[in-house]
Amino acid sequence: MIISRLLARKRIAAGIRPSFKAAWLPVAADIIIIAILLAMLWQPALTFIYVMEFSLPLTILVLMVLIYAPLQIVIIVSTIWAVRSRWEEKDTA
Repeated sequence: MIISRLLARKRIAAGIRPSFKAAWLPVAADIIIIAILLAMLWQPALTFIYVMEFSLPLTILVLMVLIYAPLQIVIIVSTIWAVRSRWEEKDTA
């Protein structure tokens, strides 16, 4: 989200339309970065869940909020910026 957004904003401001690879490699980098961060958060989250003795529905909710939601947010926002950087306006006139 960070890398793809920064690069896309610079490219849009400069009027540069990147290639498919140039637009989507930052998205892949963002996904890898968030996956590594969430992998580091996985064990502490499980330890917290075990110590607190959460029920199954609460465990699912906590893991969705801590792991699934941030990953989906990063993927969606990064994808939006990749598409924006490659967008071409069609002349309607």
